[in-house]
This record gives sequence, structure tokens and C-alpha cells, in this order.
Amino acid sequence: MRVLVVGGTGPSGPHVVRGLAERGHEVTIFHRGTHEPPEARDHEHLHGDPHFRESIDEALGTRTFDAVLAMYGRVQHLAPALRGRCDQFVSVGGVPVYRGYFPRPGSRLAIPVEEDDPLVDPASDDPALRFSGRLAEAERAVFAEHPRGTVLRYPMLYGPNNARPHEWSVVRRIRDRRPFMILPDGGIQVHTRCAVRNAAAFVLAAVDRPAAAAGQVFNCGDPVSWSFRDWAQLVARLMGAELDIVALPRDVAIEATTSILPLAGTTAEHCVLSTEKARHVLGYQPAVDPVAAMAELLAWYDERPDFEPGANPSFTDRFDYATEDALVAHYRAALRRLGDAVEQRPAAPAHSMPHPQRPGLVDDRGR
Repeated sequence: MRVLVVGGTGPSGPHVVRGLAERGHEVTIFHRGTHEPPEARDHEHLHGDPHFRESIDEALGTRTFDAVLAMYGRVQHLAPALRGRCDQFVSVGGVPVYRGYFPRPGSRLAIPVEEDDPLVDPASDDPALRFSGRLAEAERAVFAEHPRGTVLRYPMLYGPNNARPHEWSVVRRIRDRRPFMILPDGGIQVHTRCAVRNAAAFVLAAVDRPAAAAGQVFNCGDPVSWSFRDWAQLVARLMGAELDIVALPRDVAIEATTSILPLAGTTAEHCVLSTEKARHVLGYQPAVDPVAAMAELLAWYDERPDFEPGANPSFTDRFDYATEDALVAHYRAALRRLGDAVEQRPAAPAHSMPHPQRPGLVDDRGR
């Protein structure tokens, strides 16, 4: 089968390309040429910008394919450009498409989020919702041009060569022997993540079962969802380190909120995706255990002691330790002052059910 992979050089792309090749498919990669991963050298490359229709038409000419995997670029241009030129069209989008991902009055994100939950209104004037609206419009373009197309919704990814390596905030602090890490509200937020190998497995499952995938939307994600606190502590444990978590309110921990939480802390507190549909309809199975995937990623960092994502504008953590130390010291001093200023009486523990000591009597609480 002839498969066109649009993108294919990002974090999950090489795993998709490898999986296609292992299945005996003939792979063509269409991308800008900015990154040329060594594992993709054995496949045909077409260079152009998949964000613009004229560049798409120039790069692809009149070629046809059995399947197209749109993992990068503007789907609003790719979908019509490839109408009638492929039997299967699979598009990769994201979870901000759901109404409530950016919380607003009257819109809350369900827990867990399922594929038929409401989508954002693309006509909103809100800047964040306009971003979500473009994702919704892209999905509509897929099904308008390819009624038997498929849409996959990615959550946050983790793995080598990620444009925004969230775990680096933890890894570098451990390398720098920091005793603590600030997490907004203690890191109670739970967001589904997906190892890049597992993300690729969702795409490959759709390719393997085109009839089942036709006309469908699927959430993607690991089988477990960690809170930010659990995730940071997992990284520390796998690195053999101890890292205290300092819980500060997000309106105090401004730098941590805007650099560590998704999209600068503007999203719903929890975004937990259900992936049951992909399991039942596509027979999806994870390619790697999430803890093993994180261990593999940390080994990748170990091989790169000079790793520094500072040149990538998607990564915003400044590692300003002097400011962090001062903030924590002032916050703890304020807590002490508050504790001294207001006298409080702790409530005694009480079991919810009565516990009488003899038949026919009540317990010490009169129950």
C-alpha cells in the first residue's frame, strides 16, 4: 500500500513511519525539510510547506495514494487537496477541540472526556476559543472532503524530540540538585498524556483497520493519567532522586503556572480522556507501558548531558532559582503569620457510622 505521511519527522512520526515500513507499505514523507531524522532516510521525501495550498499542490502534483496520514500542516488545505486521491485519510488533531478545555462560564469538561462530548463553538471571539475553533473546523473539513476519513485527537505527548519537553522542568532541577520544585496548587491537576510510541500505535491501528476507522473520531492517550505531582515524582524516582514538591496557589506561583501547566495554566484543571472507543473499535493496544516509556525517555536524556531546549520558543521554564527561593521563603513566612493571627480548633476525628459499645445503647456521640 502506498502511504503519504504529512509531517512524519516529529516526536511520533518516526514511529509511525517505522510501523508502516514493517507492515510492508511504501512510505512517502511530505514535510518542510527542517528536520531529517536518520531513521527516515530510506523513504521518499517530498519537500514543501503543508500549511499552504499552493505549496501542497506543487509538492504532490497529481500523485495518488492508498492512504494519507495528515500529522502536520493545515488540514483545511490538505483535505481538499487530496480529495479523490486516496482511499483513506487520517488526520491528527488535539483535545483543545472539546468545549470546556478552555473553561468558560457554562462550559465544563467532562471526566472522562469521550469522543461524542460537545465541541467548541468555532464562532467565538475569545482568542483561546478561536484556537480551539480552528481545530473543530479542521475536523469538519476532513469529513466534508473525505466522508470515510478518520480523526485522532492527541493529548500532551512525551518522548524524544518533543517540541515542548514538559519533563525537562523536572529533569533539569534534579540535575541541578534542587531540593524542591514548585507546583501550582500542589500539582493536583490530572491531564492525560501519551508516550510517542503509544500515539503512533493509535495511528497504525487506524491504518490496519480502515473499515472500522472510517468516519470515526478517536481519543488517544496512555492507559493511566497522572496528576502533575505524581508525574514529577515518577520522574524523580526513576532518576533515583528525591524532590520535594512545594504547593503554592497558582495566583502566587505565577512563573510555575505559566511555564509548567498546559498552555500557561489556561486549560481545565483536569483533562482525562477515555480511549475505550479505540480499544473496542480498532483493537488498539499500547505499544509500551507508560512507566517504561518514561524510563526510556530519561535514558535518552542521559545520552545527551548537554541537552538544552532554550532555543525552542515552546519551552518557557526559566529555571530562575533565586526567584523560586525567595518566593517560597516569603510564602512560608506568610503562612506562619497567618497561623499566629487566627486561633483555630481542629475537629476530632469521627467515624461516619455509629459504634455503640453494648446492645441497645448509643455510642459516645449519641448515635
